[in-house]
Amino acid sequence: MLRDVRRARLPVGAGRGPWGLRGLRGLRGLRGLRGLAQLVCLACACRAEPGPSGTPEPTAVAGGAGGVAEPRRAPDVLYVPTPEVVVDRMLELARVGPTDVVYDLGCGDGRIVIRAAQRHGARALGVEIDPALVAQARRNVAAAGVEGLVRIEQRDIFELDLSPASVVALYLLPELNVRLLPQLERLKPGSRIVSHDFDIAGVVPLQELALRPDPAGPRHDIYLFETPLRRTP
Repeated sequence: MLRDVRRARLPVGAGRGPWGLRGLRGLRGLRGLRGLAQLVCLACACRAEPGPSGTPEPTAVAGGAGGVAEPRRAPDVLYVPTPEVVVDRMLELARVGPTDVVYDLGCGDGRIVIRAAQRHGARALGVEIDPALVAQARRNVAAAGVEGLVRIEQRDIFELDLSPASVVALYLLPELNVRLLPQLERLKPGSRIVSHDFDIAGVVPLQELALRPDPAGPRHDIYLFETPLRRTP
């Protein structure tokens, strides 16, 4: 994927929405107006992409069970969906199976957790702060018929206990991945962390994968980590 356009989640200070200067500075590899123009086109195209039609134990949180509440703060990134072929490779690389509990942090329309349940039989939790996306993800879960395996909660990912997860999926930005490190390091040994496009600074990936589903389209990078995390020397 072209490095000047392969950003799926765009920083806007601390939220999704209109792009600010801080957000543009946070885009690793964005080069000039050409890169920005391509990125805008990619974002628009991905937001138009239809969502999929596909549980951990309930947690008592506002908006977690059935209601959707306004978030206490703005989301950290602008949501752009992960292509379905990349979703599949992420789950395959993380060796997801029916005994796993998959957490997707910033789950958007729920496609990763739905796919984890449909294709791999895993239980899964999608965590999202944007109320519109929470509602959309819950509709997609119901349409896919996987309510028994998948739960969508409206939560702040930085206030979430990740310890029940055996697999954590990320499509965030480098600074957010690093901010999650204290939570990720509390995962059980042997837990996998799979990140689309962004690595985790200071941590050595177990495996890296690059793919280009569309020969004329951008390249996508996938990084796999396993706990205990191995720090760079």
